[in-house]
Amino acid sequence: MTTDTLSRRVLRYAHAQGTGRSQFPTPAQVAEASGPLPDGAAGAAAATLPYGTTELLERAAFPAGRIAGADRPAERALLTAFGLQRGELTNPYFEHRSLPSVRSLFPVHAFLTGEGPARVLDVHRHALAELPGAARDEARRILLAGRYTRLPAFYGPLRGTLTELELGISLRSLAVGLDLFGLEGRLTLPTSGEALTSLGLADGEWSWPLTIDLAEQNPAPPAFEARGHGGGAPETAAAPADPSLDEILAVNRTQATLGDTGPAPLGPAIPRDAPARDLTWAEVLWERGSGRMPRGLTGMAGRLRRVPEASLAGAAAWAAVPPPGDLLRRVAEHVEVTVAVQATDGFEDGVHRLTGDGLRPHRPGPGVLAALERDYGYNLAPGNGCDVRHAAAVWFCSVRQHALVAELGPGAWTLAQYVAGWITQGLCLNAAAHGLYARPARAFDGLAVQRPLGLAPDETVLLSVISGTPRFNGLPLDLRM
Repeated sequence: MTTDTLSRRVLRYAHAQGTGRSQFPTPAQVAEASGPLPDGAAGAAAATLPYGTTELLERAAFPAGRIAGADRPAERALLTAFGLQRGELTNPYFEHRSLPSVRSLFPVHAFLTGEGPARVLDVHRHALAELPGAARDEARRILLAGRYTRLPAFYGPLRGTLTELELGISLRSLAVGLDLFGLEGRLTLPTSGEALTSLGLADGEWSWPLTIDLAEQNPAPPAFEARGHGGGAPETAAAPADPSLDEILAVNRTQATLGDTGPAPLGPAIPRDAPARDLTWAEVLWERGSGRMPRGLTGMAGRLRRVPEASLAGAAAWAAVPPPGDLLRRVAEHVEVTVAVQATDGFEDGVHRLTGDGLRPHRPGPGVLAALERDYGYNLAPGNGCDVRHAAAVWFCSVRQHALVAELGPGAWTLAQYVAGWITQGLCLNAAAHGLYARPARAFDGLAVQRPLGLAPDETVLLSVISGTPRFNGLPLDLRM
């Protein structure tokens, strides 16, 4: 298949999920989602992860604090990036980690190699579980891969975009964790399925993995306990035909056209000039949330209040941190960051755009958040909250995909998801530090929001983040170890 043919396929795929979503409806497909771990890992032997990571994070001030001299730092960085934080007893999506995920399904998994076969992070057992079928790899590295079939099939091709956005979110979260524990990582973008094969994962379900090589000195290998069922991966029935999954995989594999991307330093992922807060990293990770409703209702509710200038200035600083590597940074040059603002000290109500590490007015004037609420896909209803009109800010990452693909090739569409996810996790951490929720969403009507935001007619929204003051505080269950 030629590059031009691949480009047309990617552009149609992008158009069908964004500005052309209503023109290409996807028939509902009802199927069970895959389990929370790769096949065979849930019952495999596992090595317990170190305890006390939260206590170490309580000694590190946000955002400049770091933790020196910790034992097993790579594993503690994994726990910081992906670990359980709390359960919300009144939330239908109970489980909250250091990063957001659609319906708390967490389709992205972290794998650690070195000292034997690859292992997968199992946060529910607080362990690294052996991965049946994985090859031995003595190199100390972390791989991030998304399982598309973890999301319900009724999402159709949107499973691809959501999973790859979460890969970008996971990459930023991991980069922050490694930075906090003084570890250096080097990112290699995938251009083949070699890493997927080495992990023994099904080619028809998973994204090609992102690979982060670690420069850790003298790592202490974990001790495995022979508990659980062990053995090889269980036999599974053949998956039913799923045309949308075939399309997802085909678009993800266009990364083969990227050529030799080479390893790139992963950090820094934390802005050096973000406003300081009288908080620790443990407190910020605990507070990270996507908004909530009472009594098990879905959606989010907030209350309108004036927020300090530092909350928006800090968000801009986090959003401006470039992703790792020359290629992702070239993609990032195509990704516009736009924010609709109200009731924020030091900023005029209206639409602003990120330029450098600051915001400039783009379309000033009141009422834009109320207008955006009308274009949000989950309306206010007896069983669902929708409070965009009371948010302090709604952020949008957008791209002109024709120009992006024309310059950088069809694989750049997938890289744009990584960039949007990278920005999003920064916005989520900043919001938590200022007592705000940050709710990533793909629910705005792409065509309808172009006018209030001042987007170009061919500009597609990749992801939005709604941020405001929460109205409800649920009863949390501390899940940290």
